Amino acid sequence: MSKHPLMPRADWLATRPRVLSSASSVVHDAERRILLLHASWVDEWQFPGGGQDEGEDLWQTAVRETAEETGLGMPPHPELLAVDWGFHPEGIAECWALFKGPLVDPARMDIRLSDEHDDWRMLTAEEWAPLVHPGQARVLAVAQDGLRGGRCAYLRNGSHLEDMR
Repeated sequence: MSKHPLMPRADWLATRPRVLSSASSVVHDAERRILLLHASWVDEWQFPGGGQDEGEDLWQTAVRETAEETGLGMPPHPELLAVDWGFHPEGIAECWALFKGPLVDPARMDIRLSDEHDDWRMLTAEEWAPLVHPGQARVLAVAQDGLRGGRCAYLRNGSHLEDMR
């Protein structure tokens, strides 16, 4: 670890921004329908995922959270579909990684919900759009595009940068 030339490292680190990091998975079927989970504590549909724990990288977060919230395992190799950068309402920077999750057969899969969720559905991004807020609808469309082989997207607050001009 190198020493900062103007101040002790601990002081320098204290000046660096804090970022809340989280990761989610896009569990999907052959028709590119996407699994979302209904939160038990608020009327909201969510990707399986959550906050990064100490010592985890974002792929490990997605693997852990997907297993905890659905009972499903992730593919053996990470495939990043999107990164979304934004700010929490409290002004704290947030970085969210969205990984390609497992390809499932809805007729044969066994979803084991955690206490955080009380329902699940698999719908296309278009079918989800009226059920979620507009920012999440945009992210679902990006995820569905990624499942079709599109490029990894860099988003800011759920929107492509070119859409923000």
